Amino acid sequence: MLLRFVDDNFCMMARKALTERQKDLEMKTQQLEVKLSNKTEEEIKKARRKSTQAGDDLMRCVDLYNQAQSKWFEEMVTTTLELERLEVERVEMIRQHLCQYTQLRHETDMFNQSTVELVDQLLRKVDPAKDRELWVKEHKTGDIRPVDMEI
Repeated sequence: MLLRFVDDNFCMMARKALTERQKDLEMKTQQLEVKLSNKTEEEIKKARRKSTQAGDDLMRCVDLYNQAQSKWFEEMVTTTLELERLEVERVEMIRQHLCQYTQLRHETDMFNQSTVELVDQLLRKVDPAKDRELWVKEHKTGDIRPVDMEI
């Protein structure tokens, strides 16, 4: 019976200790939940702030990108038009120079042709025998004409 009393007393004390530990565990769990809840709320607020900041940064970057793209399109159009204008000027200048060259060449060819025709006509009138005779008379190398030699 004593054993039973000790055993019952021990069981009661064990139950009481278990109950106290369970209450303590529940209280600690609640405290942790509150702490976790507070931490979670802080983390959520922090994450929201970061998300808002990231969204603001994204919008700022998108605005900057759109401005840069708009500026690029404006400058691309302006530059392309300027390059086209310069290309037209280049082609026109080349055309003018080539026209001037061909005109001068034509005039030179016409002058050369008329000069060459005159020289050609004069060359056809040259008689080698008469030329030698005339040279002898002009330079007084003698009254007798040299003999033609065949080589």
